[in-house]
Amino acid sequence: MISKLFNRKQDIGAPKDPISIFVNKKCENINNSKTLDENIEDAVFCVVDTETTGLDINSARIINVAAVKVQNYKIIDFYNSFINPEEMIPKESIKWHNITDEMVIDKPTVDEILPDFLNFCNDSIIVGHHIAFDIKMINKEMINSFGCEMHNYSLDTMLIYSNAIIKKDEHYSLDHLLEKYSVTCNGRHTALGDALATAEVFSKMITQASGEFRTVRELCKCQTARNDSF
Repeated sequence: MISKLFNRKQDIGAPKDPISIFVNKKCENINNSKTLDENIEDAVFCVVDTETTGLDINSARIINVAAVKVQNYKIIDFYNSFINPEEMIPKESIKWHNITDEMVIDKPTVDEILPDFLNFCNDSIIVGHHIAFDIKMINKEMINSFGCEMHNYSLDTMLIYSNAIIKKDEHYSLDHLLEKYSVTCNGRHTALGDALATAEVFSKMITQASGEFRTVRELCKCQTARNDSF
């Protein structure tokens, strides 16, 4: 683990310890190397999922994060870690993901995990179902720990399905897509279980859309006709 020897929050101001310098430099390099002009089959995607102590981004903490790499329509690698949030997990959240205080009490804290997670994802395209929430949670923890953010391009499987596959302005749950694409999720509402299942759905989805969308840029643009930032 990259940051095992460093377990302290980042002070406000310029990073001084080696791990904070590494994380900030990594984010800067990712921002400078981003490209959307690769063919879909050549690009590396990271399907990301988080489990948290709640749904309020301002107060929730990450307790499980996973990323599954996809390239050429196949899963090629994965990352998974449980995280000690340094606070009690609400009972309402435990009912959802079944992650208890006892399961995370001896796990690394988020500032120990994030450098490894960032190194794994690198400059890949981040993918997920309603991925905006996960990215906001990760970046909140990134800012609190290291004073920087991930700015990878992202794809939302819900938007791809609505806009590129069925071409209707409707919202669909991950469970709907799992059933639609005949994907079994082992470990629903765990970060790795959901990320692996979403990666399978995503692979089948972009295979289905490959005749219409050739590059990552075209796939990103299909998420919304109003988005001109790609």
